[in-house]
Amino acid sequence: MESKNLKIMAYSRKIIDKLNAELLSYVKGEPVDLYEASAHLLKAGGKRLRPILLLAVAKGYGLEEDKALPAAVAIELLHNFTLVHDDIMDRDAFRRNVPTVHSIWGEALAILAGDLLFSKSFEAILDLEKKGIRHDLVVRATRKLAWASVTVAEGQALDMDFEKRDDVSEEDYMLMIEKKTAALFQAAAEIGAIIAGASEEQIKHIGEYARLAGKAFQIRDDILGLKADEKKLGKPVLSDIREGKRTILVIYALSKLDANKRRVLLSILGDRTAPIEKLRYAARLIEDSGAVQYAWIKARKLIDEALKHLEKSGVNDEVYEMLSELAEYIVSREK
Repeated sequence: MESKNLKIMAYSRKIIDKLNAELLSYVKGEPVDLYEASAHLLKAGGKRLRPILLLAVAKGYGLEEDKALPAAVAIELLHNFTLVHDDIMDRDAFRRNVPTVHSIWGEALAILAGDLLFSKSFEAILDLEKKGIRHDLVVRATRKLAWASVTVAEGQALDMDFEKRDDVSEEDYMLMIEKKTAALFQAAAEIGAIIAGASEEQIKHIGEYARLAGKAFQIRDDILGLKADEKKLGKPVLSDIREGKRTILVIYALSKLDANKRRVLLSILGDRTAPIEKLRYAARLIEDSGAVQYAWIKARKLIDEALKHLEKSGVNDEVYEMLSELAEYIVSREK
């Protein structure tokens, strides 16, 4: 995270070492190759937004971080599972500025590494009982983690299906990102609230805050995938065009371009052999349509709505300030 987000940055620095150590403790074992592959992306870093969100929410409702740590580990293990499998499906060569798991260990072991991370996420969340969290709350938190894993899979399937279609609407896209991206943010916040013993009303509002912020996160991700510095981003720029992703930018551009430019853009989308010059031309067509500004405004509106729910969530003042900063970071981040 960037230094201007002072309170959330300070909170992240305070807990990150303990969080990382706990994460890596779940991916040690034999066969060595399997566990090294599973730990690869975790060791490469990452923003850790979802576990930090979970820990902050739990703190906001009065639960100390140490007791919430297994749940934070669970959400990050599940997230990394989705990344390992996403990279296989998208054939991406690097993420977080390191080679992807399948690039090093091959697809077969990468699939197993993802499976291990998925399984370990449930092992971790069940370890909440060892921290003294009530059994009924652990069950409820585990159900929410299962809901998130199912929902993310549904979103990924929609995303893949959209690559074959020219008629994807903005409504279709918003449903897809709600499932593929926002669900894990929502689950992180709701699990943090559940295990802290928050009320139903509090869980509802903090979940809505995270769901809306998660959608804004994906829209910002789409913008960065078109415009960001590749080294800063840590993964390939313009890969969404090469893969034929129907991002909000593409959907908007296709609705605004004239027939000839629309035809050219469609011919480049999904062409995995397209040279970089063609991808850059497609990016220019998208930018010239006004899609970037349109998408940014959409993300900003989602953040404004998220902040309204945060106001009603009942988290303490310190965490309210941190989560306000987190929302602003999501919509303005450069990586």
